[in-house]
Amino acid sequence: MKKILVSFALFFTACASYEVTPTGHTMKTTTDYMGVITKHSDSVRRYSGFYNILDMESTIITSQVAQAQLEQSAMLYQWDEARFAEEKAKFETRLNRESEIFLSFYTPDRKNDDLFKKNTIWKIFLDVEGKRYEGRATKLKLQLVEIEGLYPYHNRFYTPYSIIFPVPMRSIEDKPIKLTVTGAVGAGVMEFKP
Repeated sequence: MKKILVSFALFFTACASYEVTPTGHTMKTTTDYMGVITKHSDSVRRYSGFYNILDMESTIITSQVAQAQLEQSAMLYQWDEARFAEEKAKFETRLNRESEIFLSFYTPDRKNDDLFKKNTIWKIFLDVEGKRYEGRATKLKLQLVEIEGLYPYHNRFYTPYSIIFPVPMRSIEDKPIKLTVTGAVGAGVMEFKP
């Protein structure tokens, strides 16, 4: 009886172990990856009566999120060591130069979904320790399935944006951060804790 219990215990602990990529990098399980994304995400939903006027969900790309995404991509695309190092160097450069937030954005009127345009009706701000940085939005051109692989809350009704701010992520990631998206349609504030 004792041997059977020990066998079951070993079997179930093996199910909770880490996966290993072909390059030898350990990858946390999908549940662990989701935990990292959830910890660094926030959302806002605005209504006018029963009518949804604004829906946003965002993830701040800290060094912890960047590392989890690198490992996730390395596992999905079976990167070799050279490709992993190349992608890691790109992330490191970006983290030391700017801050990035992924924004999944929805408004029922498509003409109001124009964050990426020069003359947009929206303003996007990042507030850290009393300083405010204005962001610029870029519409992501990735396949839906790729975006959903990195940000599982995103779906086909939302528009994916990368919001870039002129402040190094490494200098602010250990501080409370607020993302404000505001315009004539509505406004929302998303908060990220260190």
